[in-house]
Amino acid sequence: MFMHKVVISVIIAAVVIVGGILASPLFYKVEVNEPLPVALENLEQGLTLEKFSIMDEQKRQVIVDKMPQSVIDMMMKESASLPTLVSENMDDIMGKDSEQADPRTVLSGMFEGLAGHNAMGVAKIIQVNDMTFLRFENFEVTNGPDLRVYITSGGDIHKGVHLEKLKGSKGDQNYLLENIDLGVYDTVVIYCQPFGVYFGKAPLA
Repeated sequence: MFMHKVVISVIIAAVVIVGGILASPLFYKVEVNEPLPVALENLEQGLTLEKFSIMDEQKRQVIVDKMPQSVIDMMMKESASLPTLVSENMDDIMGKDSEQADPRTVLSGMFEGLAGHNAMGVAKIIQVNDMTFLRFENFEVTNGPDLRVYITSGGDIHKGVHLEKLKGSKGDQNYLLENIDLGVYDTVVIYCQPFGVYFGKAPLA
């Protein structure tokens, strides 16, 4: 009987010891994912995804340079879950001359996604009277932090012209083209300015 109790005590002690070892942080690595608001606050007090998207580029670059990839991934994921909608007619850019206008499409191309992002719709270069503008129709792209519109040579933003911020990740929209040589620039690009990521392009022909 005494030996039986000893054996049971030894077994219980062994279970406790093994359980303690398995529970120890030295035995395995626990991965902790901080929520995005906490991660951004740790980088700079009061920083939010919205503030990051509109802040001065030089100041923002300082933050990006010290930003862990895990935080960048969280920002990309959060932005993708928050599409921004826009709906512009051609009249919105042609203004009071729209009734007498005879717009014609001189170049067009279909959007395609890049770097794992989705992009669809058509980009058109439209001329009317003395005005030339870029128009997106049936457009949709994966949303991201501070997306920009470029018209480029061969899809390289370093060989292109920055037009302005993307007005919305979904919907029809217009961008005025001034002093743009359409013989040089042949590809529209959607570009994530803070992280240097190409989201989509539309070769024009």
